[in-house]
Order: sequence, then structure tokens, then C-alpha cells
Amino acid sequence: MERAVSPVIGVVLLVACTVLLSATVGAMVLAYEPAEPASTVVVSGAVDADGNELTLILDRGGPLDTRELSVVVEVDGEPLETQPTVPAYSQSGFTGFPSGPFNAGTDPEWNRGESASLTVAKTTNGPQPVPGSSVEVRIYENDLPVATVEATAE
Repeated sequence: MERAVSPVIGVVLLVACTVLLSATVGAMVLAYEPAEPASTVVVSGAVDADGNELTLILDRGGPLDTRELSVVVEVDGEPLETQPTVPAYSQSGFTGFPSGPFNAGTDPEWNRGESASLTVAKTTNGPQPVPGSSVEVRIYENDLPVATVEATAE
């Protein structure tokens, strides 16, 4: 009779272990909270061909620390001879002072809804945006791409 009891006890223990393991895995799955997705940064822009002004607006994501940003500007697929430095005061290849968080004299935190602008110098930087030009601005944070803005100069 002892032989008949051993398989039954073994099956009961195996079922108990399976139930316990299933309950543990189930509890872990239910308690798991996925990490929040990385913030997607969306920037829109406009180009005033008459004034050579590039205006960028942080539409979604951020805030961004402009001290960690770099900006690359291309007009009709050709990069500007002198690329902007942000944040900055007056700089070679650009006229006047950058506005918003691109200006070194302001808060370097670029928040949603805030605009920043640069004016490309007409005589010392090129190519110049003319009405209808395709202007692409790529924004990098610590050398990693954050956003790309494509605009048509008006």
C-alpha cells in the first residue's frame, strides 16, 4: 500500500509547486509598472526670408537646457558656412542677439511654448534663405538628435 501513496503525494506536491510558482509570477506581472516613455520633443519653426530670421518654438517635450544643445542649419540641403552656437550673445555669421533661451543672457531652460530665434547675417554667412527655400534645423542634446524642423522660407 505504501507504493500507491508515494505517487499521489508526489503529484500533490508538484501541483502545489506549480500553483505557488504561477501565483508568484502573476503577482510580479500585476505589480510591474512600465517606465514612462521618453519625452518626445517636437519643435516647429518659421523662416522669414526677408530678415533671414529663423524662429523655433518648442511645441512638445522638454524642458531643454540650451547649454547642452547644438544646432545645425541647412538651406536647400547645404549647411550654413557658420553654424550657430546656443546659447550665445552676438556671434560671427549672425546679426544681432539670439532671442529667448538661445540668448546667453536669459534663462537657459527652453520650455514648452517658448520661442527662440536667430538671424543669419546677409553678408558673412550663407547660403541665404530666399522665399521658397527649404530650411532644415536639426537640434542635438549632448550630441544625440532631439528634433528636426523643416520649414519653407516665406
